[in-house]
Amino acid sequence: MLNLLYYDMKATVKRSWYYIVIISILAVIVRFLCSDAFISFFTDINFIYGYVVGVVAAGFLGAFGILITLIIVVYQTQWFDENILSSQGQLTNMLPVASWQIILSKIVTALIWSLIIVLMAVGIVCIVLVGTEYFEGFAKTVVEIGADNNVDISLGGLITSAGFYIVTGLTSFVSLCFLSQMVGQIFYVFRYIAILLAFVLILGVSLYIEYKFAIGLGVIAPSGIATSDIVSFCIQASTKLTIINIFAIVVYWIISSFILEKFFNVV
Repeated sequence: MLNLLYYDMKATVKRSWYYIVIISILAVIVRFLCSDAFISFFTDINFIYGYVVGVVAAGFLGAFGILITLIIVVYQTQWFDENILSSQGQLTNMLPVASWQIILSKIVTALIWSLIIVLMAVGIVCIVLVGTEYFEGFAKTVVEIGADNNVDISLGGLITSAGFYIVTGLTSFVSLCFLSQMVGQIFYVFRYIAILLAFVLILGVSLYIEYKFAIGLGVIAPSGIATSDIVSFCIQASTKLTIINIFAIVVYWIISSFILEKFFNVV
């Protein structure tokens, strides 16, 4: 199992590490473009130009971060196809490991990459904002809101719970892609159409079931919720949604493992 995880991580890191380096460099550049030192260059012309450049650069950085996330997800699905569903899959399935371990290794790899993506996002925000007047203004506003409503706002707890939700959410989405690929490989013809249809169908069913679970767990905020309870409610909602994501991941893993064991069919 550990050997599988090692090779899965090695294969995905080989394809993705330089994107992390690129966006880190861009974050440093954007930090400079948003700094007072850069904006002061436009004092003799029109200082608003400096702010416009900073906002555009920050927007580009955010869009590039989303693009990198999508690329990493695509690389994981490509590796899943190469390692299990292509001719190489014959060799993979001949290894002395169970089908559930092969799928689990891919899902754990997806979990690690989801964690890396979230830490990357937090790191970029820290590089760009920490120490700036924007960050200080935001922190001051949060403190004032808490003081006005007699609430001790745990910003760290809120960020942590939201981070875990995003990590499990990304992992759940990638696991859904894996399951769709496993369903599609059952068909000898129109394989890619079958994968797309499986993805849409499973996604729709999953969202409906998860929505029902969310209502049952009380994730939907009541209309009369007090301002002082909003932060704690958000933390509890994130925790409950994280549990729903974990449940979905386990279901995707079990079904994918069953298909791999019973209906394995490579191209």
